[in-house]
Amino acid sequence: MGNPLSRRGFLTGLAATSLSGSILFDRRSSQAKSSPSLALNLPPYPFFPNLQSVMTEDRALLDRLLGAYARSTPTAQQHPIDFLSRYVPVYIFEQTLLPSASIQPLLPKFLWLMHLAGYFGGVWLRDAFIHFPGPGSPNPRPGFPVSANSFAVAVARINAALTALEYDAAALAYAEENLRGLPLQGLVDSYGYNAGYLDQILVGSKPINAVAPANYFSYQSTAILNGTYGVPEIQPLNFWRLQTHLAASRSGSRYNEIVEGTGEANSLISLQTSAITRGKLTWSPQNVFLSIANFDQPTYNLLLVTSAYFLQCVQATAQAALASSALGQASWAKAATRSNAMLIPYSGSYGVGLFDNMGQLPTFTVS
Repeated sequence: MGNPLSRRGFLTGLAATSLSGSILFDRRSSQAKSSPSLALNLPPYPFFPNLQSVMTEDRALLDRLLGAYARSTPTAQQHPIDFLSRYVPVYIFEQTLLPSASIQPLLPKFLWLMHLAGYFGGVWLRDAFIHFPGPGSPNPRPGFPVSANSFAVAVARINAALTALEYDAAALAYAEENLRGLPLQGLVDSYGYNAGYLDQILVGSKPINAVAPANYFSYQSTAILNGTYGVPEIQPLNFWRLQTHLAASRSGSRYNEIVEGTGEANSLISLQTSAITRGKLTWSPQNVFLSIANFDQPTYNLLLVTSAYFLQCVQATAQAALASSALGQASWAKAATRSNAMLIPYSGSYGVGLFDNMGQLPTFTVS
């Protein structure tokens, strides 16, 4: 294709958008009984042929979700990134994380939505770093031209997950194998890193002129996948918490075998602990490249809420993978595998957006 950037829905000009007050709310909130009509203006975004091989654009689905978001979210709390990077992923993971064969045809559309969620989330954070530079932060910020190759690894990983969904045994093997893996790719490592990151930005690296909410996130570094949240949790999270807890004590379960692995550094607890430490160090105040020291309250609120829901999705997916592997439940493993596929563009496209010098922010038009 001649132009790899989708321009569907792009409108010139900027719509005035703002985020005020706290955005700690549930997407099912009924506080906003009547809301103005929202239109989402998507700037150009990467959509190369390799992405198109695993994803399908569906603007009608996106618009339906936007209508539901407008009806359920108080007007003062509506923000394009809150919609794309929190509300949309919650909608998707609340379907993919529950065993169901009926959603299989929707996966290419869901993957496209997760690509938007990740990419524009990264563009937004890059923009926040530019507008609220911390002491010593780089100016201009480094970036790179985006090409199809920027997504080659992500597309290969998505294909591996989709292929694993074709057979029960393959899904079970995939779910277990992906508990471990490369940094930010293995589920336990990803959970640990993002738990350490969220802890760090709530405590050690929080902005100078912003307030961190109390009891926003709690966890124990030496207890596997045990985070709890001060925001409403996605519906499947408690289900998979319970299944993981039950799998740890059921007769015939492989839970302990999987958690221990080959021992020492290969145990899931060791992998998680190391990743937590890495997440904290990466987002420490000494790393001026990722400094949030001067973020204002609304920007900090949005960073927190999108981060918390990303972590919930990772945690629930990892728990589904652990419970299904321990008990040999293929339908559960397929839920974990589907959700793992969704995490790939959620994090991978985010990384691309964070370094895209040409990235533009989506906006709302209110009518």
